Amino acid sequence: MYYFRRWRWWNVLCLLIMALGLIQLLAVFIGGALLHKQPPPIRIALKQYPAVRYQSLQEHAITATSSIIPRGTTIYHVTKEFGSASMGGMGMIVTALASAQQRSGIVRSAVVMPYYSFLKNKHRPEKVTDLVIDVRDKSGRLMPMEFRVWRMIHIIDPEVAANMANTTATTGQSMADQAKLLPLTEQVPVYLIGPGNRKPFNLAFRARKTLDIYSCPKGLPMEWKDQYFDKAVAEFLAHQSAAADEVPLFAPARVTRHVDIVHIHGATNAYIIKHLRDHQRRGQLGPRPPSIMYTMHDYLDELQYTNTWNNVIKFLDEPDDGLDQYMRGHRVFMSSLGIDYADVVTFVSQAMAKDIVEGRDEFYLKELVMQSIMRKAERGRFFGITNGVDFGTLNPFTHPRLIQRKSDFPEYGRELILGQKPQNLMVSSKEHATVWHLAPTTKEYIMSAKDRAKKYLIRRKRLSGEDLDRPVVLFVGRFQYNKGLEMFEEAVQHFVRLNMKFVIIGQRNNYPLEWVKALEERYPDNVIVLSTAQQQRQWSVYYRAAADFAFVPSLTESFGLVAAEGLLFGSPVISTGAGGLKEFLLDRPTDHNPTHAQVHVTRDKVTNAPIVTSKETYNAYLFDPATLGKAIEDAAADYRRNKESKVRREEFILRMIRSAFALDWDRGHQQGPVYDYMQAYTIALSERRIPRLSRHELDEERALLSRLHV
Repeated sequence: MYYFRRWRWWNVLCLLIMALGLIQLLAVFIGGALLHKQPPPIRIALKQYPAVRYQSLQEHAITATSSIIPRGTTIYHVTKEFGSASMGGMGMIVTALASAQQRSGIVRSAVVMPYYSFLKNKHRPEKVTDLVIDVRDKSGRLMPMEFRVWRMIHIIDPEVAANMANTTATTGQSMADQAKLLPLTEQVPVYLIGPGNRKPFNLAFRARKTLDIYSCPKGLPMEWKDQYFDKAVAEFLAHQSAAADEVPLFAPARVTRHVDIVHIHGATNAYIIKHLRDHQRRGQLGPRPPSIMYTMHDYLDELQYTNTWNNVIKFLDEPDDGLDQYMRGHRVFMSSLGIDYADVVTFVSQAMAKDIVEGRDEFYLKELVMQSIMRKAERGRFFGITNGVDFGTLNPFTHPRLIQRKSDFPEYGRELILGQKPQNLMVSSKEHATVWHLAPTTKEYIMSAKDRAKKYLIRRKRLSGEDLDRPVVLFVGRFQYNKGLEMFEEAVQHFVRLNMKFVIIGQRNNYPLEWVKALEERYPDNVIVLSTAQQQRQWSVYYRAAADFAFVPSLTESFGLVAAEGLLFGSPVISTGAGGLKEFLLDRPTDHNPTHAQVHVTRDKVTNAPIVTSKETYNAYLFDPATLGKAIEDAAADYRRNKESKVRREEFILRMIRSAFALDWDRGHQQGPVYDYMQAYTIALSERRIPRLSRHELDEERALLSRLHV
């Protein structure tokens, strides 16, 4: 007789413990192996850098003749964003800069960017050329990959562009064919780099809409897409520099198509400069290699942009030891590489560029780029050029949606502002008095248009009825920490206390969207949040027109486009004044008292129209974390004062818009950022490295041309 031992509960428990122990032991071994394969952490030693005197463009020592850029100089802007494919500030800035340069008639601008798939139906680009680059396969062998370059036309005038787009949709005629009827100064050629003909690069630049331009399809890493674009752009620019054009029979035999300046925007495109230098070393950029300018648009995000070494090797034609100094750990930092390899480097704020060079601006991970910046600054090749504001796409005087709702700003107000020569008023002193000859009736006042926009939002239940008689404060921007969103909680408490409406329009980023929406849930009568793309497209321009104040609590800001746009819509700015904001935001005086405003009103003896004489110049309420409440209180007090007098309110709004007009790219008399860039281009051209033999050939060409002109 056999006796079978029965399993007890402790036997099962022991087996479970043993199994769990084996699983944990296995996890330790696997985790250790994976950690062993991980690259070591990147260590960055903190350093102190000696202050260097900043050399501005105005004081730069160049001769009078060389300070004038040759007419017809060709500039190629390289960017990830432009025109209808603009997600943020960089796209708007590059679009405005290239357009202003083209309209000047002095230089010829062109743009090179990715061929995002959604552009096909909008613009119907035409084929330009087919080119080839080499990319390494899994075995490290160089494999040829073909890609195609397309060309479309960007029409500078938004109204003309809209009409041409409608014609394209109805008749099928391409915008390029229609653009032939326009003068060259009203159109910018845009060259589009298409995807490659090998997997996974045939998936590059697929995007259904603008919000998708930085997304990547499955199988194509972002760094591969960036590196592919960089190498393809360099190949195309080499083609443009060296390929011969058709020339007249009696023209000099060596006349060639050329690229004078390559203007690189942003760290994701910085490696193009390295590729171009390699082309130049191999003699592939023609007899006159282009000069290269690199513009930093963001000194925080850009300097941290990196590619892994393995991804960089995939696109190298030959081993390169020169990249070691830009490597930290297993990653290559692109911004410092771009700064070193460029002829001239610019930053989008003159005040911040000066503070960086002279040691007054401490920023996170400055050690990544400071040595490169200092080398450029010591040679007088690092400049700050403060951006301008483009009034084409977001203009309250001409915006079609505002016109449709009869909320567009009246032309009478625009003429008043232009008559004040706003380019000379950003530095106005308190002693300077501005005289405004207002319209005889309030129907021609800008304040009436703003009220109509507010009433429209009330009718559509986007504002409440009481918002017509209380100030509306608007925030527009990404939800991220450096935009100052941590101040929202305190700011909202002041808005509630002072009976103000706070409208928040933004996109999700590193600051939790749930925290922003929680403010709306806690203060439903005082806070509105618009966080979806559809809401913003539908309502954003109306909220801008209706807003009484713009709220810009940024902790860091390269330029402050949102603040400038707020001024353009007649809204003074409640702001920290951080970074580039301080260049155009003028704080209220320390003894500010709304009841003693320096505004005097008289009447025209014939028309009885108001004549306002004002010595006030401020356009902002600046604060630090301790004085946020005081800034909001001063803004609310000004609002109450202006509500008592329509004439004073109109003068107040006109003053805001005038300070925005002073930020135009082209301010007349060859002043403004567009001409500052031309001066920087001239300095870059002085760095142009022309081979000795080519220089000799150019001398012969000039001699031949001089004989032909006799």
